[in-house]
Amino acid sequence: MIKRIFHPIGQGAFYSERHKNFNIVYDCGNWKNTKLADKVVKQAFRENEIIDILFISHFDYDHVNKIKTLKKHTRIRKVIMPLLHDNEKILLINLYRVLDFNILTLIENPQKFFGSETQIITIEPSDNSETPIKEHIEPIDLDNINNDSIPSGSILRKNFDSYEWIFIPYNYQYHTRSAELEHLLSEKGFDIERLKNDSTYTIDEIISNRKKIKDIYTKVNGNINQNSMLLYSGINCLHRDCEQETFCFEYPYRYFRCNEEFYHIRWHIMARERHRISCIYTGDTDLNVVKIKSIFKNFWKSVGTIQIPHHGDIKSFDKNILDDKYYWCPISVGEKNSYGHPSYKVISEIISQKSCPILVTENLISGFGEYIRC
Repeated sequence: MIKRIFHPIGQGAFYSERHKNFNIVYDCGNWKNTKLADKVVKQAFRENEIIDILFISHFDYDHVNKIKTLKKHTRIRKVIMPLLHDNEKILLINLYRVLDFNILTLIENPQKFFGSETQIITIEPSDNSETPIKEHIEPIDLDNINNDSIPSGSILRKNFDSYEWIFIPYNYQYHTRSAELEHLLSEKGFDIERLKNDSTYTIDEIISNRKKIKDIYTKVNGNINQNSMLLYSGINCLHRDCEQETFCFEYPYRYFRCNEEFYHIRWHIMARERHRISCIYTGDTDLNVVKIKSIFKNFWKSVGTIQIPHHGDIKSFDKNILDDKYYWCPISVGEKNSYGHPSYKVISEIISQKSCPILVTENLISGFGEYIRC
């Protein structure tokens, strides 16, 4: 049994998969940094349970600020995260210091943050936004990754008793996002070169800088990272016919508030093919820039679940990913967020493509799970 859960974390991201006794987590954080979110993280796993892989999409606060809770409650064997160059680290440290975000050690020295028993693996950034992952790539055995850094688009393989599963982290680097941030900082009078190369630049100026930085953080909608790492989790379609796989996709579990919602969801389950059990986690990826249907072209026929990026923000959404219909589309969003997430246009476009938007909020009954027998 494979269990995939989108946890009710609110305006943030916290997703997990359990393959028998093998656990993976994709992101762990929420915007309000609440005690309720701590409980959600702790209730997802037993105390001292092993997390085999923690995938980090990027270092925005609402995607990582509960990793400290996860680390204290569980034992994390591997962390797979985007590679940050020194000037990126320093820039984030300077900005987050002013914003009072308590994740500086995670950014500056992840090995110190997680401890010596955790293997840190970084994914090199890629400028490719649409070229498909090639068929000749040799999969890497997840249990035998010896390199500290591996290329974006690497195929990580895990063999279980009755099936093989792969994970493909894809780290795209946004030069336009970096340029927008630097432009706004420069407009407010900040020395960009010092922000990127002097880790002590903001220490003596925190009081005067705090409001300026918060205004900029709000303007860029909280998305100040150059990187965003997607993750494909699913069947390896390169060397087999995915449509002939023997998986059984059961009804996803959800508390349904009315019969109309239940039958709407059930109709989609009946319409979709049972081999479409793979998922793409998108973090805060801009789907207008990163063409995921092209990048994952050789795996797409097995994809049935797509996490809608950036809490349903219209600027990050491209309805063309749903052209072939019948996808589950979970959206992590705060019930009373100030950004207007999710966009009603995103919801209507998902429905118009005969796919199903599912809002996962901080309300505990809004969690969404998928169960796959194999």
